[in-house]
Amino acid sequence: MIPVELYFWFVTICALIYSGISQFVRGKLVNMDRMKELQKELNKLNKEYIEAMKKQNTSRMDEIKAKQDKIMPEFNGMMGGQLKVMLVIIVIFMSFMWMLGAIDPFVGDDIVIELSNQGNEWCGEVPLAGGEVGPWYVDVKAFEGDSQTAENGTILFHGTEGSNYLPSGTISGAQMNVFADESSYGQGDDAIVCAVPPEYSTSVVATANNGTWFHIKLPFEIPIFNTRTLNGANIWFILVAIVGGIGITRVKKVIMKE
Repeated sequence: MIPVELYFWFVTICALIYSGISQFVRGKLVNMDRMKELQKELNKLNKEYIEAMKKQNTSRMDEIKAKQDKIMPEFNGMMGGQLKVMLVIIVIFMSFMWMLGAIDPFVGDDIVIELSNQGNEWCGEVPLAGGEVGPWYVDVKAFEGDSQTAENGTILFHGTEGSNYLPSGTISGAQMNVFADESSYGQGDDAIVCAVPPEYSTSVVATANNGTWFHIKLPFEIPIFNTRTLNGANIWFILVAIVGGIGITRVKKVIMKE
């Protein structure tokens, strides 16, 4: 497992490498300059065809149609190339996501608790002693047999009353309310976490992140989301890859002009 202090830089470097690979694959599988030329030519012919149609100039319409028919096979081939590029890039992206998830040092200290059925609620005790001081995220998943039916979570505050930087989780499947017996806890306390899963649930599992997770603390609040925390290695990876891709494109344009 990679050390926590190096994981941020590892994710950043991987994102830049992915961005470079994506640019290379696009350049090898699709001639973007030629594709832009064809798009420009087709747009021009479409305008000319509309003008000829307004004037009822059938001979000109036939002439334009012949030119379009000549261009379309090459253009369609390039569109198919674009699809191939997309599939290759998706495979590369998923490979990076799998690798980063497999070596994520923040999941090593996660605490997994099987909640017990107490009637309408499923509850369990989350041990906070020895964990990080600050916000914790407890992710809860409900299952019916082997099938996951719902996922939700709640935030606990350990040794503090609140924080500007909060973890976040996944909400999916059927509606499921997740809550704790208190909003904040003293150091060394234990928390009781309960969930109201869908009917016919056969097991409910909670995973507490021990107060550790990959996040970037922002000096400003993100509008709409009302958060100052960029959570998840995947979010940071995508952001760096986008910025890196823009940077690589600009550098290539500068080099080509020279």
